[in-house]
Amino acid sequence: MTTVKIVRIWWRMRYPAYLLGIVVGMVMMWLPVKTFNDTDAWEDRLRADGVPIQAVIYETVHKGRNSNTMHMRYQVAGAARQAEVGCWEVCLPADTAVRIWVNPDDPDDFVTEFGTLSGNRGRLQGAVGAAGLILSGTMLAAVVGRFLGRRRDRRRRDWQSQQRDQRRRQFLNARGGTKRKPSRR
Repeated sequence: MTTVKIVRIWWRMRYPAYLLGIVVGMVMMWLPVKTFNDTDAWEDRLRADGVPIQAVIYETVHKGRNSNTMHMRYQVAGAARQAEVGCWEVCLPADTAVRIWVNPDDPDDFVTEFGTLSGNRGRLQGAVGAAGLILSGTMLAAVVGRFLGRRRDRRRRDWQSQQRDQRRRQFLNARGGTKRKPSRR
């Protein structure tokens, strides 16, 4: 199938399919917001219920403009652990002590004193939210386009029917069999 055929098939779909696409896109856009709220709540819970530990940053890696990483070491219940934390807002130099709160049930789950959670959280949800924005925007544009197209078609049909009525009136008002000479005025 070519792209044109796919677009034509989408265009011929009825409004319930468009509305379903808008609703699905809105739900997809809501997912990153919910994830953000959940991670904020988890951060607060770790600060309240977690075990405070001192971690040491042993290396800061600058890979690119937006992909900086800090590698840290810490000990939980006598076991040495290593973790990496992305540093978008705060990048500390090596041999810096950082306070972290560790989840007692999962020693690899923690929050730093500057509010960064361990692991990569929310990246997938952000991509799903962007896809939802594109989906709902496309469906909304299709609904508006169909509405304006029908409105334009209705105006054209009204104009055509007015022209037809006018021609009928002219035909009915004409006198049969008499021809007038044009005036010379």
